[in-house]
Amino acid sequence: MKILLADFHKFVHYSGGIEHVLSDMADALCAKDCEVYAAFSDPEEGNPFFPMNRNIPVYNLYHLPWGPAVSPSAVLKLLREAVRPFSEEKARAVSEKRLSRSLCGPVRALLEKTAPDVIISFREPTGKILLSDVHTSIPVISMFHNDPEEILAHAPDTEKAALLKSAAIQVLLPSFIPRARAYLDYDRFTAIPNAVRQSPVMTDPGQEREIHRITCVGRLTGSTKRQHILIGAFSGLVRDFPGWQTDLWGAGDDRAYAAALKAMTARDGLGEKVHLRGVTSDMAEVWKETDIFAFPSHHEGFPLALTEAMSAGIPAVGFRSCPAVNELIRHGENGLLCEDGEEAFREALRTLMEDPEKRRAMGKQARKDMEAYKPVRIWEQWISLIKQVVSENRAKGEQK
Repeated sequence: MKILLADFHKFVHYSGGIEHVLSDMADALCAKDCEVYAAFSDPEEGNPFFPMNRNIPVYNLYHLPWGPAVSPSAVLKLLREAVRPFSEEKARAVSEKRLSRSLCGPVRALLEKTAPDVIISFREPTGKILLSDVHTSIPVISMFHNDPEEILAHAPDTEKAALLKSAAIQVLLPSFIPRARAYLDYDRFTAIPNAVRQSPVMTDPGQEREIHRITCVGRLTGSTKRQHILIGAFSGLVRDFPGWQTDLWGAGDDRAYAAALKAMTARDGLGEKVHLRGVTSDMAEVWKETDIFAFPSHHEGFPLALTEAMSAGIPAVGFRSCPAVNELIRHGENGLLCEDGEEAFREALRTLMEDPEKRRAMGKQARKDMEAYKPVRIWEQWISLIKQVVSENRAKGEQK
């Protein structure tokens, strides 16, 4: 089968979860003897942060090798930012129009050249271009990488209409299907979780160390990842636990928020205790030195950083109100869930910081629980779905 993985979004040097999933999926499908192509759209030229099999052609729609470079409208970008404070939905609609104007031509050229049997769309604007602007007859499987409510609550009607044309829509957890149906009258949802790479290291979070570490991994964002809650919670623990420190790993693209986090650590006198580490491609070394994984997110889809930490045998702390996190963390068994807020998060951290045997036992259970998401199991589910969609499309063609 010929499969196009489409994410019409910035991709060069991006280290987010969607980019990680695309890279892993490309390699996995290629290993299944599929003919795989990947396409993204980034005004910047360069390589993805997560490497892919060199046999997989990767196309940047703004810099296709067979045509002149194109660029998104600067005017529409200014308009999008002008309306964003007043309406997220209108801002997304302007962004959608900006993408459509610049990408329809390159997308048509790419589909003609690659002629895929199926397209997997990684974002809603990507699906809108494929299904409503280009009007492709190639079946499109749409992926939801987050809680459907977060995706659809402010989605433009044009994106929702395009999603209804999908051959299938994948969500990350069965509990997300009714949440999606609250916004979409659609009957071909399927739940397939992210594949969790089983960690090559097995951490012992109960061991004695000179320095104990709380680790948080995720792009620095105040609305989603909310690293400020962790810093605030930890600031109330440093006197009682002088041998502990907190490491924040993740890209600081939101410079204002990253600066606010640094100012917060300076204000609370945490310069030697809280570190903004940036990004790394060697998470195994990070996990070896981690005793607790802290994850104060407001919402998630199926967080790879959390699951990879748990796979390494690290207990986690998260919020009971956070979708996906509240299913992956089983309170009292592989980690702790608490009510949203700095004080509750502090007390959950304290519970694990003062009890090495509890950390060790929960870490072992966390590693065991993540075996359910082994890549071999997840990619078989994807292959089955893809084959079904391609077979149905071919049957339709024969009927015509």
